[in-house]
Amino acid sequence: INGDGKSYVSSNIALSLAILGKKVALVGLDIRKPMLATYFNLNTKGHLTDYLAEPDIALDDVIIPSGEHKNLDLLPCGTIPPNPSELLQTDRLEELFAELRKRYDYIIVDTAPVALVSDTYLLDRIADMTIFVSRYKYTPSEMIDYINQVIDQKRMHNVACVLNGVKGNRMGYGYGYGYGTTEV
Repeated sequence: INGDGKSYVSSNIALSLAILGKKVALVGLDIRKPMLATYFNLNTKGHLTDYLAEPDIALDDVIIPSGEHKNLDLLPCGTIPPNPSELLQTDRLEELFAELRKRYDYIIVDTAPVALVSDTYLLDRIADMTIFVSRYKYTPSEMIDYINQVIDQKRMHNVACVLNGVKGNRMGYGYGYGYGTTEV
């Protein structure tokens, strides 16, 4: 859902991989409420949606160096289109990812909340893995049932989950026979 930290987590995964020496593209496909340009303080908002809609726009025109690391490039959303779902169903999106796979070791995609709009389901065809992001003491517990239904119905493949926003100072670890959390 909104506010779980999808953009935060995707940005941090992408930057972590870049620091490890991998060439990474971070693609902003939350085209209803894009956040990547804001997270990276970009003066330009990118033109990915224009690229998807207009065959005359070249891929190199929409790739922006992150400014955070030399191995991290961004493809921010751009103009919010009137037809987001239709745009995500185009062959141009598949062509985009085919070319990105040639250029990058990893492609991380920031998407819309899966429980609110169907856009993210449209991306499963180009994804190797889907990561659901939930935020501690924020995401309703019913979302676990929703994620399980998505998996059972095979609406997405290779699914993992990340629990975001857990305070590290509440964790305990030590020598001996146990580890765990303190009372929250």
